[in-house]
Amino acid sequence: MLPGISSLQLFSFSLVLLANSVASAAPVKPIVEDSRLSHARELLGKSFKRKVIRKATRENGEVDVSDFVLETTKVLLPKKGRASAEKIAFAILDAAEEFSLDPVFLMAVIQNESSFDPSMRGLAGEIGLMQILPRTAKWIADLYKIEYRGDKSLLDPAQNIWIGAALMDKLRHQFDSEGRLYVSAYNVGPKKLRMLIGMNKNPKIYVLAVMKRYLALYDGFKSKGDLRVLSQKARSNVLQITN
Repeated sequence: MLPGISSLQLFSFSLVLLANSVASAAPVKPIVEDSRLSHARELLGKSFKRKVIRKATRENGEVDVSDFVLETTKVLLPKKGRASAEKIAFAILDAAEEFSLDPVFLMAVIQNESSFDPSMRGLAGEIGLMQILPRTAKWIADLYKIEYRGDKSLLDPAQNIWIGAALMDKLRHQFDSEGRLYVSAYNVGPKKLRMLIGMNKNPKIYVLAVMKRYLALYDGFKSKGDLRVLSQKARSNVLQITN
């Protein structure tokens, strides 16, 4: 913990700063709403009620979050990858349900890591949508009993998302569900993060980048209009951040 300020205060303060700056789909299996809202509350703290206002229900004409994930995945994917939109959206929803994560958060991580390009390769050897190193993927695959076939697994969008979500789950447990810590650890690794904390350094750049995208997506989700309008609004919000 940083001297003179609690992790909750620091994370909530960061979110307040960000909040100030920032055709029907095919049927999709509904996400478990309690898990989504619980994780969103964990990440957003005091900003939760202002940002997460829709639930997985069609009552009163509200859009189901699962349909929002599918439609927004379609518009965020590069044109060459849109044929895989449904497969990717289902992978996001399934992984979110399995590991009790908010699927909109997984979308924010993917957008930050690869701009939804399944073929993306990083300078340090990271691969795919969630930019995972092969050695990290093997460790997580062994730990969670996930099928792993080397680089080929990470180039499969569904496998990449599943391994990335499992990694986030592992880090979440390691850092006692403190969002600013486990999100940062996803980027720098848990060992380096602990070293930085021990040196009284605050690795906030990555976590703020992810949270900007997370809030931008939710601002699209809470907008008025049909599903297509909401997804286009979410895309526009994200592009304003990245351009």
